[in-house]
Amino acid sequence: MIYRRISAFLPKPFIEWLAREIEFSGVSVEEKSFAGFLVLFSLAISSSTALIAYSLIDLSFALVIFVAALVLSMGGLLFWLNQVAESKGKFVEKILPDVLQLIASNIKAGLTTERSLFVSARPEFGPLTVELKTASKNIIAGERIERALLGIPKKIKSKILERTLWLLSEGIKNGGQIADLLLELGNDLREENTVKAEIKSNISMYIILIFIAAAFGAPLLFGVSSFIVGILEDQMGNVSIDADSLKSMQRGSPLGNMMGVPTASVGEEFVVFFVGVCIVITAIFAGLTIGVINSGKEKDGIKYIPLVLLISFVLFYLVRAVLEVVFGSLFLYL
Repeated sequence: MIYRRISAFLPKPFIEWLAREIEFSGVSVEEKSFAGFLVLFSLAISSSTALIAYSLIDLSFALVIFVAALVLSMGGLLFWLNQVAESKGKFVEKILPDVLQLIASNIKAGLTTERSLFVSARPEFGPLTVELKTASKNIIAGERIERALLGIPKKIKSKILERTLWLLSEGIKNGGQIADLLLELGNDLREENTVKAEIKSNISMYIILIFIAAAFGAPLLFGVSSFIVGILEDQMGNVSIDADSLKSMQRGSPLGNMMGVPTASVGEEFVVFFVGVCIVITAIFAGLTIGVINSGKEKDGIKYIPLVLLISFVLFYLVRAVLEVVFGSLFLYL
C-alpha cells in the first residue's frame, strides 16, 4: 500500500509516538497507514495553496505559503489526534470516582473482582466501559488482577488513571482490601476534582482579561494608530515648499542647513503589515498563556488562537473602515 511505503521514510520515534496517540484516541487505523496519509494529505493541501498564491502573487511568496500550509496541515491533524486522546482521558478522570465507588459497592455485595468489573462497565462510562470489560475477561482467563488493571491505562491517556490503578495494584499485592482501597481512592479523586474546579473558577477572571486584551484591546488601538499614520502620511505628501522659502527657513533656524522638509519615513502600508504581524504574535502567546493558566499545558490553549485571530483582524479592519467613513472626508479639506 502506498501509505505504508511513504511511512518508511519517516523517523521511527515519530511512528512510535503516532502509534501511542492512535491507541489512546481509539481511532481504528494502523499507524503506518495514517502516517502515509498524513504526508500525502499535507502535501496536497500545501501544493494547491502554493499554486493559488503563485498565480496571484509571485514565486517567492508561494514558497513561503507552501511551507506554512505544510506545517499547519500536518500539525493540525496531529493536534486533532492528540486532542481526541486528551478529551477521552479527561472524561475518564471526571467519572473515575463514581466508577471506583460502584466497583467497591459490587465487591462488598459479594461479587468477585472480575465480575464486579464487568457489572460496573455501564454505557455512560464511555471509553472506560470497554477497558473494564476487557480487564474482567483477562482476569477470568487467568491473568493476575494487578496486571489486568495496569493494562487499562495503556488505552486511555490519563496520568490520574494510571496513578490510581498503580496504587490499587500495589495495595492488592500487599494484601489490602480491594473494596476499601477503591472507596479511599474514589474519595481522594473526588476531593481533587473539587479543588481543581475551585481553582478554575478563581482564575477565570484572568483568562477573560487576557482574551479581551488580545482579541479586542490590541486590534482597537492598532486600528486607530494605523489610521492616524495614514492621515499623517497624506498630510505630509500635500506639504509643498519652494526653494526660496526653504532657504529662508534654514537661515532663520538655529539648525541652519540641517533643517529640511519633514517627510514620513514610515508609510501606512508598512504599519498595516507590522500590525498584522503583531496581531498574529499576540494571538499565539495569548492562547498559549490561557492554556497554561487554565490547565497547566500550553497546547490546551492552541484551540483559542484561531478565534482570537478572527476577532482581532475583523475588529482591526472594522475600526479602520469606521474611522475612514467618519473622519476620512474631514481630513481631505485640511
